[in-house]
Amino acid sequence: MNRKGFTLIELLVVVLIIGVLSAVALPQYTTAIEKSRATEALTLSGAVRYAAERYYLQRDVWPTNENLKKLDIELPKNASCTSTYGGKNFCISVSGTAPFVIKAERIAQPKYTIETSTSDGTNWTRKCKYKTTDESAKFCYAIAGSKTLADNGF
Repeated sequence: MNRKGFTLIELLVVVLIIGVLSAVALPQYTTAIEKSRATEALTLSGAVRYAAERYYLQRDVWPTNENLKKLDIELPKNASCTSTYGGKNFCISVSGTAPFVIKAERIAQPKYTIETSTSDGTNWTRKCKYKTTDESAKFCYAIAGSKTLADNGF
């Protein structure tokens, strides 16, 4: 008798291989997705940085959250942000005069903040603020390249 088909052992081996591959690939996939979301924060904070520099050169004062609408760029509005400005994944706000800090805060979980700051208007640093108790630390390390860069600037 000639039977065609797969045996139970062959099916179990295939399911096991798929399970192992997905267990390895899923964490890498989520990290890659979060890094692509962080690109939005880096792009928005970069645009605000250059517009804030121009604002500072014109008025000799850094913009505040209330003055963000006076910048020479058009920032997207987001209703879920307290500062009203932000993209799909991040809220943008500014604070301080020395140092001047641009904060891009993640709206959903895991929550972390990418801060771009300067104390002299020339030298800028970017840090990733995270909670050590959740997976936001893992994403900050991936965005910056390492824990040291996430904590000290990238």
